[in-house]
Amino acid sequence: MIGRKKLEEHYITVPEAKELLERRKAEGMEENPEELIFYEARVSLEHAERFSKLKPEQAKELKEKLTGLFEWLDERLATKIVDLMPEDYFDIRVIFSKEDYMPTPEEAEEIIKLLDEYRE
Repeated sequence: MIGRKKLEEHYITVPEAKELLERRKAEGMEENPEELIFYEARVSLEHAERFSKLKPEQAKELKEKLTGLFEWLDERLATKIVDLMPEDYFDIRVIFSKEDYMPTPEEAEEIIKLLDEYRE
């Protein structure tokens, strides 16, 4: 991508990506009804539809609550937790396996309690 530079970077959850892709598909219907979105975007949308566990508003809210819960939990890890919705301490340990900090069982229990409020 010659001539383009990254202005900012944000981590988005799968439900948020689904919302963006659906919006782009709707815009594509107006611009070119024969090819709504590119192949890669279509595959990404199918993946997001299949694996999205929350509504985009819920995902944003949960991500904000997680980042506010602990000072060591950054946006990237909060996004990963929202996407995967771990159910126990073992699942959380897997998410943090390559990180510098491993949450204690008590901290993981707080995360799981918060996630349980958003589970269906």
